[in-house]
Amino acid sequence: MFGPNVLVRVLLGLVLGLVVPAAGSAEPSLNERVALWSAGSFRSPVHCEIDGQLIRGIRRVVIRAAAVPGRDPGVEVEFVDFEPEDATRCIDATGAPLPNVVGRLKLRRERSRHPETAQRDFKRALQKKKGFSYRVISGTLDLQAVGDPPVPARQVDFSGGELSLSLIFPATDAQRALVDFPSERKILLTLESGSGQVIRMPLFDPAAVWQPPLR
Repeated sequence: MFGPNVLVRVLLGLVLGLVVPAAGSAEPSLNERVALWSAGSFRSPVHCEIDGQLIRGIRRVVIRAAAVPGRDPGVEVEFVDFEPEDATRCIDATGAPLPNVVGRLKLRRERSRHPETAQRDFKRALQKKKGFSYRVISGTLDLQAVGDPPVPARQVDFSGGELSLSLIFPATDAQRALVDFPSERKILLTLESGSGQVIRMPLFDPAAVWQPPLR
């Protein structure tokens, strides 16, 4: 299991190694660096009871970043249906009920007022705050409680809310939830709507080599 300091060094090495510009090109902005750090095809564990047995499954969360000429990169998060089907309940590692979450959100960060210090600001924020936050500019999610009989999904508008991605600390519920999954990238996603709906998911990236989609 990697401690937070090791994770910081690994992630900094990956990001800074990937964003070295070609000769004569502009340095990447702070938000471009954050988008590179955020992007990935992640997994999150879920435990569902089927035929009286508690079975561990995996849900997918995909964070995409796309370059936009002259503007900050577009960032989108997709929560993929994990299709609980015959499950009578689904819970997280603490035993709390876990709904099926499906949908996409578009994210944005405020532009930095000091682009010339982007590399330093990125490194400082990751070391001190252990992560970054986005504002949700648009998107609704279908939240469906898992049960028998199935109940209709509830649509929640997350526009104006906040999504945070942060490194996972040792001896926390998120760390314990991911302890069986070998990965150099483990982060905690926290999503909050303007009305107070909160979703937390510990995420890990199963890829052997991290290849962000931002070009």
